[in-house]
Amino acid sequence: MEITERQSEQLPALQALYLASRRAAFPWLDTREYALGDFERDTQGERVLVALEKNRVVGFIGIYEPDQFIHHLYVAPDRLHQGIGRRLLLAARQTYHTMHLKCLTRNQRALLFYRAMGFTCQGRGRGEHGDYYWLQLASHD
Repeated sequence: MEITERQSEQLPALQALYLASRRAAFPWLDTREYALGDFERDTQGERVLVALEKNRVVGFIGIYEPDQFIHHLYVAPDRLHQGIGRRLLLAARQTYHTMHLKCLTRNQRALLFYRAMGFTCQGRGRGEHGDYYWLQLASHD
């Protein structure tokens, strides 16, 4: 597997992965209005690292750099539990020493993953999609 910076020719694959992954990850939300074009809007201004396997996009992480905030971490639904999310986080960790993210409290699979990666809960909040935890991965220095 290779982790690279986003390339323009990857856009169709990233759009499809983002749409399929969100629909699979949030079954309690009404996802009927999600669309392929959401990817560009939702990652605007972010650094996007892409996981490639045999030239297939299998995951990505979107980071809002000024805050070291992980806004997106998605893996192709047919490739979950194969270390892709872990590899993306480790790649980001090489640049960003303290990272933050919000994770919906109902997203138990993601919460287990982030806790296993060393994130700790720094607080709670409520957003348009429900309650969330504010998680932090502290500096490893």
